[in-house]
Amino acid sequence: MYDNTVTDWSHMLAEARGRLGLTQGELAARAHISPSSLRAYECGRRHPSRPYLGALLDVLKVDRAERSKILGAAGYATDSFELGPWELSGFMLTLDEAAELIAGYRWPAFVLNEMMELAAANAPAQRLWSVDLTTEFLQPGARNLLSVASNPRFAARCANLPEILEMMAAVFKGHHRGSEALERPSPYFAAVLDRFLAGDPRYIQPFLEAWQAAVPRTPKIRWEYPVVWDDPDVGTLRFLGIVNPASEPDGLSLNDWIPLDAETWIALTELERLRR
Repeated sequence: MYDNTVTDWSHMLAEARGRLGLTQGELAARAHISPSSLRAYECGRRHPSRPYLGALLDVLKVDRAERSKILGAAGYATDSFELGPWELSGFMLTLDEAAELIAGYRWPAFVLNEMMELAAANAPAQRLWSVDLTTEFLQPGARNLLSVASNPRFAARCANLPEILEMMAAVFKGHHRGSEALERPSPYFAAVLDRFLAGDPRYIQPFLEAWQAAVPRTPKIRWEYPVVWDDPDVGTLRFLGIVNPASEPDGLSLNDWIPLDAETWIALTELERLRR
């Protein structure tokens, strides 16, 4: 890694070359520029064009963070997204691939779209929730997690429901497609709220309190949340929900509910026996 105290692009370029033990002549030859030009760059006497600086960084194979810092210090825009593997065909998961991936997990896992709608869920998740997604919640919008958060089938079993409601509120209040407000919801969010309000009225006040307390969440590539689930057959299960991207172009994310203790693993095994 490079020294973060170095801010001058010419010094950073020379430092990157030095780490590899290359002479100025060797680097210049590999980048197809003249040695005199490279000497002038590293001394700060000349400013390279974007293609020449890019060629030097290509040869040095500096990591993308360092490359972006050097380009930025030289006055050029980063090209990190052009270099990332997500440009390669097949890097992101399709919905079918994501569903197939989580199908083999022994813990509850599911796929959400960017509006928090359930796109797929594996067998452990459906057993835990006591649902059959081949026959239930088939209407448009019926699988938005917030829209079912007032359904006692789920709300009554989620022991940390206020915390989950606050998390969902934070997502919608800080949503990258536009923040939502209860007073002026978008048409989509208004439909979600209508479904929530059509559920058990006992959960309306907790939702309003959660919304008031929620701080808009800044979208991150990976984040987590706790889940405490009370099952009538096997007792309390504790999970750490971990969210990772599945496909940014399609707005899909993977949610893994990782058991936090041996009791939860035992309970999941018992549920598999009871709800086959």
